[in-house]
Amino acid sequence: MVRKLFIVLLLLFVSLGEARKSLQSFLNIEKTEILFFTKTEEILTVRSSYKDKRPNSSYLFVQLEDPKMLQVVNVTKTSSDVTNFSIKLVTDEEGETNLTIQLWDSEGRQERLIEEIKNVRVKVLKQTKDSFFQASVDIDRNILMLILPVILLNKCAFGCKIELQVFPTVWKRPLPIILVAVTQFFLMPFCGFLLSQILALPEAQAFGFVMTCTCPGGGGGYLFALLLEGDVTLAILMTCTSTLLALIMMPVNSYIYSKMLGLSGTFHIPVSKIMSTLLFILIPISVGIVIKRRTPEKAIFLERITRPLSFILMFIGIYLTFRVGLMFLRTVNPGVLLLGLLVPALGLLFGYSFAKVCMLPLPVCKTVAIESGILNSFLALAIIQLSFSQSKAELASVAPFTVAMCSGCEMLLILLVYKAKRFIAEDKRKNNFLL
Repeated sequence: MVRKLFIVLLLLFVSLGEARKSLQSFLNIEKTEILFFTKTEEILTVRSSYKDKRPNSSYLFVQLEDPKMLQVVNVTKTSSDVTNFSIKLVTDEEGETNLTIQLWDSEGRQERLIEEIKNVRVKVLKQTKDSFFQASVDIDRNILMLILPVILLNKCAFGCKIELQVFPTVWKRPLPIILVAVTQFFLMPFCGFLLSQILALPEAQAFGFVMTCTCPGGGGGYLFALLLEGDVTLAILMTCTSTLLALIMMPVNSYIYSKMLGLSGTFHIPVSKIMSTLLFILIPISVGIVIKRRTPEKAIFLERITRPLSFILMFIGIYLTFRVGLMFLRTVNPGVLLLGLLVPALGLLFGYSFAKVCMLPLPVCKTVAIESGILNSFLALAIIQLSFSQSKAELASVAPFTVAMCSGCEMLLILLVYKAKRFIAEDKRKNNFLL
């Protein structure tokens, strides 16, 4: 009786051990269902934590759903602390298909299936240009050159609207600038990292969102501050201050979050681009301040054309962003689009809430919200393009373009709602006055 019970228990432990082995996961593939092909070949890396019983006894087998669209050239294995399998794929046409990846172990003459990953979706998108980004630059370079004088004139007109007496007050009470800096460089990057992990984005794409979230305020901030009746002088000062702080905070955040995401390599901060952005804001605005002091009549004319110029540039900016961004939207999944919508919305919400809690005036609350929500996404794009290989750069570049498009649409919606409410309120006031 005791012998039978011992045999039953032994069989039970063996079966439980085998079941536990079957539940173990050894393979780790990038957290994406989409592979981007910018050329006719691509390499997919699969990590394996399985320990070989004999040297090189484990191997990877790849099954293709559509061998006509996608072919496997070879599978190479490199072993150190972790085993990496590199799958080289080639394609001749665009389309979608699925892969099945199997990990096998050869035990003598027998072969045993260790693990299987089914339905790895592959979306093939080929480009004739070197990259999405380069193609976009080539398309819109002529348009940008045409509107450059208008942009400079508009910034000069903003300089005419600056009230110099506001500057000493701001430096004595820097709370709005501190709120924007904390939101931009501490809270937003953490939110970008957290949301990208919740949505299980690939590491490169998650880094793209984090870098977009850690960017300083964009030039559109003081434009919307004018249209939404915020504090224009404060908005310009905030943009310049956060751009200077970005020289320190962007390298710090890129180092911290790249380590947290498991990305290795040297991340290049575009110092020249940050400084040129700062000068691009400061020089024409300084000219506007000089015009206001030397020739007030010209300053009055420039102030009158600020609003129409701002509306024109806003719509051109949204058009150009969509023109470039639609190339990336072909590869965007719902999670990326959701995160693109959330990033500017959270910045606006955090900025306005913090300013309201601190009991700041309404125009200042609007300005803090706008500066926290509208980010200079193209600085993040520069970091990504300088730091990653082409395939990873194109995957990560989806983030800044998606955020730029979504923030433009959200701010346009807010502006339309605000103007509609103002129109209704003025109409009611006129009717009450006539009665």
